[in-house]
Amino acid sequence: MVVVTAAAGGHKVLLISGKQSGSTSGSQTAYSRQISLVLPSAASQASSDSDSNMSVGPPLRKRQRLTHLSPEEKALRRKLKNRVAAQTARDRKKAKMGELEQQVVELELENQKLHIENRKLREKTSGLLTENEELRQRLGLDTLASKTKVGIISWN
Repeated sequence: MVVVTAAAGGHKVLLISGKQSGSTSGSQTAYSRQISLVLPSAASQASSDSDSNMSVGPPLRKRQRLTHLSPEEKALRRKLKNRVAAQTARDRKKAKMGELEQQVVELELENQKLHIENRKLREKTSGLLTENEELRQRLGLDTLASKTKVGIISWN
């Protein structure tokens, strides 16, 4: 049975009641359930969302009440929402792990490049020190005396 009534503010209230029969261990059980919906009038449907916030009366609910659902339907709905949320979390975790693994690969490559660069610079420094020592010997400078002078100057 469907009943449409007019309510205050130009809204229509739709009352739906029905019977559902199911078989439980051979016997038929019937129950009645009533659903009520508030339908906005044509004038309020034409108004924008910003106008509806400034309307007179209580604010509209953002989520629908689940009083029309049976406990079994509520449990199924909750399980489905949980299943979807769990899958979303797994997908997010998988994406995050993929990003982190890619970052690890990039950082390892950078680390290898830096190690190679460091080794080359150490070899170059060693070569330059050797060349410097050879040039000092060619010029006849006493390396030992110059080292002690540098040491004496640095301590003062």
